[in-house]
Amino acid sequence: MRLPLALLCLVCTFCCCGAQVSQSPEALMTREGDRSTMTCTYSNTYRPFQWYRQVPSGEITHLLTVAANRNVTEGRVRGEWLESGQKSRLHIAGTRLDDSGRYFCAVEAQ
Repeated sequence: MRLPLALLCLVCTFCCCGAQVSQSPEALMTREGDRSTMTCTYSNTYRPFQWYRQVPSGEITHLLTVAANRNVTEGRVRGEWLESGQKSRLHIAGTRLDDSGRYFCAVEAQ
């Protein structure tokens, strides 16, 4: 039986020095076993993207660092470097109920 699974992308819009980080979609509902994809966009000069997950208890864990011209895979989680470093995508393959939580990206400010 495939149960609905909620993955929440924390809308993380941050502005500093004319640069902005944004994420989409705002919320994502999927089913167990499906693939989930989230996108982070940075409006300025490229910096490595950091992807995080916050579980329902509040604990935040670092998932991946996506650096220049590098895609990264950790188990079922894959981070992609896109568009000359202004965009990164996070993919979760075969989502499971324990993947529920908030997912967000961060980019180091200069």
